[in-house]
Amino acid sequence: MEEKNKESLWYRLWDHKSEKEKRRVKSFIPLILYTFAFVYGVIYLSILNTVNRYTPGSTVKSWFGGDRPEVVEAKLREKREIEESFKHMRKRVSGGR
Repeated sequence: MEEKNKESLWYRLWDHKSEKEKRRVKSFIPLILYTFAFVYGVIYLSILNTVNRYTPGSTVKSWFGGDRPEVVEAKLREKREIEESFKHMRKRVSGGR
């Protein structure tokens, strides 16, 4: 039975290591998890930032449907203001409208 245990994958990867080595490897687990969470968070927030760059207001909708009418009107008004503010900054090109 002992011989079969030494042939298993778990033994070859983990069980043959000393306790000191096991503690050292286990100490990397929180570091790996925190790193993954940080990188995921940065990527997720940067995607949210680029997707919702020109849409003013909250990116999270309520669970009970859309926004209230006054919020929708404020968003549309703000969007119009943003578009109008850039209208005079654009360079005119020949052949375009």
